[in-house]
Amino acid sequence: MHRSRISVAVFALGVTCAAGAQAQSLETQAAAGTAAPTESTVINLINLLVKQGVLTKASANSLVAQAQAEAAQAKAASNSRPAPSGAAIVNAPTQPGDVAVPYVPQVVRDQIRDQVKQEVVAQAKAENWAQPNTFPEWVSRIKIDGDVRVRDEFHFYSPRNATGQTNFAAINANGPFDFNPNTNNTLPPTLNTTQNRNNLERYRARLGVTATLSEEFTAGIQLASGNDNGPVSTTSTAGGGFAKKSIWLNKVYIAYQPTAWLNITAGRFDNPFFSSDLLFSNDLEMDGLAANFRHALPADPDVTLFGTLGVFPIQYTADTFPSNSLSKGSTDTKWMFGGQVGAEWKINTQNRVKGAIAYYDFQNMRGTLSSPCALYLGQTSCSTDNEAPAFMQGGNTLIALRNIVQNPNLAPGLTPDPQLFGLAFNYRLFDAKLQWDTVVADRVKLRLDGEYVRNLAYDENKAFSAATLPVNNFDSNSANVTRSDFRSGPNGYMAKATIGEPDPKTKGQWNFTIAYKYLQPDATLDAFNDPDFHLGGTNARGYILGAAYAVARDTWLSARYLSAKEVYGPPVSIDVLQLELNARF
Repeated sequence: MHRSRISVAVFALGVTCAAGAQAQSLETQAAAGTAAPTESTVINLINLLVKQGVLTKASANSLVAQAQAEAAQAKAASNSRPAPSGAAIVNAPTQPGDVAVPYVPQVVRDQIRDQVKQEVVAQAKAENWAQPNTFPEWVSRIKIDGDVRVRDEFHFYSPRNATGQTNFAAINANGPFDFNPNTNNTLPPTLNTTQNRNNLERYRARLGVTATLSEEFTAGIQLASGNDNGPVSTTSTAGGGFAKKSIWLNKVYIAYQPTAWLNITAGRFDNPFFSSDLLFSNDLEMDGLAANFRHALPADPDVTLFGTLGVFPIQYTADTFPSNSLSKGSTDTKWMFGGQVGAEWKINTQNRVKGAIAYYDFQNMRGTLSSPCALYLGQTSCSTDNEAPAFMQGGNTLIALRNIVQNPNLAPGLTPDPQLFGLAFNYRLFDAKLQWDTVVADRVKLRLDGEYVRNLAYDENKAFSAATLPVNNFDSNSANVTRSDFRSGPNGYMAKATIGEPDPKTKGQWNFTIAYKYLQPDATLDAFNDPDFHLGGTNARGYILGAAYAVARDTWLSARYLSAKEVYGPPVSIDVLQLELNARF
């Protein structure tokens, strides 16, 4: 803005100083125009400088008066002297309608130049916008971004829901629970399945900094809110006696782009795959290393190929495990290896199709029964305790991890049975996703999304090959599960339609969405997908309705209604309503 002011001032000064030299040209233009000719080009130019804010009104009046006086003196002096023989009168009219432009004396031009210079410099110093190197060079390479969301949330449970559903995630998070009713008469942690939760005030805040280090390297960090360090949500719940809320390190990465079509990122960063919250929550950040490529076909630039390769550590074995043993456990890191290839085709200005297939291999995720564990001799852990998932939501089939040795000094059935739980299956996922963007009636955008996932490692025989029976996250008593009772599955899919602007940014933009999800218990890991649909995890099916409207730039209202129930097992129907105000910068 300040540079444009300087340009206007310099431009006006240059034109003013050149007025005398261009007088004859101005006369000809005035004769050819339809508007009334001006009385004084100098006066018009000075008035223009006043309008632009370069000269004050008082300074302009002084210059106009001086210019008129000097022009009158010059004209009087010219009339008092006879013109030399054959000499032409300066600025004399040659045709009807021509206007004589008075000569602009050099002193007037010098005064205008000095006055403009003084005004511009004074304003530049006062507003501090014309001093070079005011900020260090690195400031121009820093970008700050963020977003804020305020939400009112409601959870509605069907009165017909089953009660007493064991919360296995809470057991693993808080330590083993003794399931022997002869030694522990308390109930295990259970899920709420019947009592509604209204007006849950929630909010999310994220603030990130991205630094351009060179043409090839960038680095970034992001801080985010969150109730805990769980991977799928950065939402905090109000309350707690107005206590301050936690801030977590949500991103930290370095990205290297050696060419225009390849980008390599290491650290903790956004999900690099083309996917939906059927598999990965929208808030999920991934730890590891990923390489993304994107390149248009030379023969057809409307077709772009893209792909991603990545390796991500999910859970490490603690260096000190078992803590009270001289013999430590071997490395048993849980990994995710991911690969995806796809293409995007810009059919025309109104139609674009994007599709991809992916393979996600989760290594060392399946739990195994421990070696005989004699807790009665003072052991505080068993050999496979570290195979309990670090985070779960619900839905995956589980097995008990501890092979507890009976205390021979006690009567049969009186040995405590404190258990942890691990996954009954491995997860090797095949995923296919398709997205079509089009325009309806040449005015309304329409986006159609579809995704299908299958766990290629699903095998019921492996689940029942362990010494303990498998349990499901919505089963209350593992002792009652038989092979004929067991119900699970490896498949899941999602279909979604969005009418309007998919991502409202400008005031007045809007959208409506409708989606349907179906996710069998072992189609994917329950730890990483959408935490809102059925309140997170797998073994869920149902629909989602949504709407959004931008009330200002980068500020929008939204509403979602998620209705879901179980695929298999005891009835658990959960509806979620979310009303939000969002802003980003």
